[in-house]
Amino acid sequence: MKLNWKREILPACLFIAMAIAGVYYYPLLPNVVPSHFGFNGEPNGWMTKPHFFIMGLFPFLLVYVLLTFFPFIDPLKRKIAPRFNVVLRLRDVILVFTAVIFIVTLKGAHDKILDVNIFGIALGLLFVVLGNYLPKVPQNWFVGIKSPWAISSEVVWKKTHILAGWLFTFAGIAYILFSCLKFKPLFGLCAIIFAGVVPYLYSYFIYRKIQKPGNA
Repeated sequence: MKLNWKREILPACLFIAMAIAGVYYYPLLPNVVPSHFGFNGEPNGWMTKPHFFIMGLFPFLLVYVLLTFFPFIDPLKRKIAPRFNVVLRLRDVILVFTAVIFIVTLKGAHDKILDVNIFGIALGLLFVVLGNYLPKVPQNWFVGIKSPWAISSEVVWKKTHILAGWLFTFAGIAYILFSCLKFKPLFGLCAIIFAGVVPYLYSYFIYRKIQKPGNA
């Protein structure tokens, strides 16, 4: 399991794009800026401008460090090694989403209203792509449906992530449709929550099932 620095070009370009957007918008924003928006796109939370930029960049850096370097210290790194490229592709997808949301939020802070439809479409696309990659993610401690039952059994992990892949894909498509039809974001959010909770619970029942005598 080695890092190919050519694969780091995309994260670097994304970070540069975020920095350029930040440099452009920084002088245009007041000292106190909208930092949180309701379902209607109107701001309902504020913070100082420097804090806003720090908090906006932090998720990007966190995802990058977590999914790039932590696999090297994962207790299950031997299982990760053959599919490390899958983890990195998953990382890149999340980084693209994080960069897009940072820029959309910057524009929303400047305009004092967030385009919730663009946000919803971006989130929906993220879940569609995540749904494609989840069944391929190797058993690990840092990414995926990390229930104690999935971590304890490779069979449970595989079954859980196959189900999660389908549910994430359908939830993403639903969120995109709801956004295009200008439904309230709450509908899409419910689909996302459902896609996240069901695989977690499913892993418990699958684990119980294979632990029964004759099924181990």
